[in-house]
Amino acid sequence: MEQQTNQLEKYKPFKKGEEIIETNNFFRDLSEIMEDEKFSKFFNRYFIDSNEVKVTMVYMKLYNAFRQKWKDISSEQLDKRINTFLIWKIMKDRNTSRFAIHTVMEHLDKPKNVDIFEELKQFISVSETYLE
Repeated sequence: MEQQTNQLEKYKPFKKGEEIIETNNFFRDLSEIMEDEKFSKFFNRYFIDSNEVKVTMVYMKLYNAFRQKWKDISSEQLDKRINTFLIWKIMKDRNTSRFAIHTVMEHLDKPKNVDIFEELKQFISVSETYLE
């Protein structure tokens, strides 16, 4: 294995790739996350086609929005079980899931103009959906 790495170091693509990883944050982050076994398994399972990618991205954005909002208001991490419950509750209801998907997609188009958490909070407060 070490001999193979030494052989690769002689080739231009290897050297250039190393330079790119060292100087480009996106490619450094991409190479690190794609080499992570847990993420790679997740990626292979849920990033199958464009619809699956969109749905997965919605869940990831919701998860992150709740986690960040909780940290902002309490200075603590939101427990993953509570976060999972909140997302599950929102996504199992047809009206709130439709609104959540629309809100996240809008946020992806205009990240500075759409606050996912605030939009969902307003929608839930005026709808008949309650978190029980």
